[in-house]
Amino acid sequence: MGNVTNSEKWSARARLVYIERIAYWRGSLRRADISKHFGVSVPQASADIAEYLRINPDSLDYDRSAKRYVAAKGYAPKLWNPEVDDGFVFAQGSEASTEDKVTRIDLPNRHVSLPALRALVRAVSENESLRIYYYSVNSGTAGWRWITPRAFANDGYRWHVRAWCFEDNAYKDFVLGRIEKIGEARPAESLPTDNDWDTWVTVKFKANPALSSIQQQAVQLDFAMRKGVGSLRVRKALMLYTLVYLGLAEPESAKHRRLELVSG
Repeated sequence: MGNVTNSEKWSARARLVYIERIAYWRGSLRRADISKHFGVSVPQASADIAEYLRINPDSLDYDRSAKRYVAAKGYAPKLWNPEVDDGFVFAQGSEASTEDKVTRIDLPNRHVSLPALRALVRAVSENESLRIYYYSVNSGTAGWRWITPRAFANDGYRWHVRAWCFEDNAYKDFVLGRIEKIGEARPAESLPTDNDWDTWVTVKFKANPALSSIQQQAVQLDFAMRKGVGSLRVRKALMLYTLVYLGLAEPESAKHRRLELVSG
């Protein structure tokens, strides 16, 4: 009996999705692509392609001269939804390639202590309060304080824990990298509702009118604006981080901005 592919099995499903990803991003594939990536035999790779064509008929054409399958005109995936980051995975090429085709700028490492993170995750899960030793840039102080962690948030650069601070009697954001030590834990007491965390607001922005017409069109394309306006739905507690990320938080830099807030 020849090789067959059962699309209901997880391992086979993964191979079928891989076929779809290659066909979508590169436009063509060979049986060896599947065989090499998953460590299966070439006959099994052939069976996988046959099963894929059963699921998505007429999606691939076989190029005999090049000995490869080519995505048909108007090719559309059936098993998977394309995402931008996945495209860069395939742009890099072979896993064994030594040529860097995709890279990122190096940014300073925002340290997070694994023991501290583990304690915080457990505190959120078990509804506990924790004593932490924290360094505050705003107050210029360091010391022990009790907090009740509720959630985690990333501002695009670093991780914070959203927590009730017993020292300030308010919900605050604590940068994970500034938590040096973890002390004892205790059951959390009843606390006020975190209204800023629970409230969602919409931030609307447009290209800075001081830019030229071409520059404004470029910014509109860059931020995928609709009818000249972009929008983001964010938690009220994270509003300032959003404005910082968009370059809208510092009033003195207004004339150099690419964006401007839309009022109303």
